[in-house]
Amino acid sequence: MRIQDAARHLGVSARTLRHYEAAGLIVPRRTSNGYRSYSASEIERAAWVRDLIASGFSTRELRNLLTALEDGRRTPGVSCSAVMQDKLDQIDRAITTLRKRRRALSARLAGAKPQQQMRTRQ
Repeated sequence: MRIQDAARHLGVSARTLRHYEAAGLIVPRRTSNGYRSYSASEIERAAWVRDLIASGFSTRELRNLLTALEDGRRTPGVSCSAVMQDKLDQIDRAITTLRKRRRALSARLAGAKPQQQMRTRQ
């Protein structure tokens, strides 16, 4: 499958696929005329990358994860589910922080309203 077809199939742009390739996340074959050719397994891998990026992983984090997965048995102790759980924990901490910031800003805004109303009356 050529890049435009692969991009359409995945719901991403051709530029996104080139970015994944430049980051070392996917490696499509090249035809004799230099066009990228995506196999079914490469499409599956690109979908996996797309979904994990949408879940908050950076391309660097994914590159490290993919390297560990490709090393397989040579990298003991690397667990894909543990890496995903770590990311989930990181997201939960970010949500907690954002909720605190939202409450603080909301309280500040609520306290500012009476002062603003007084200024408009003057």
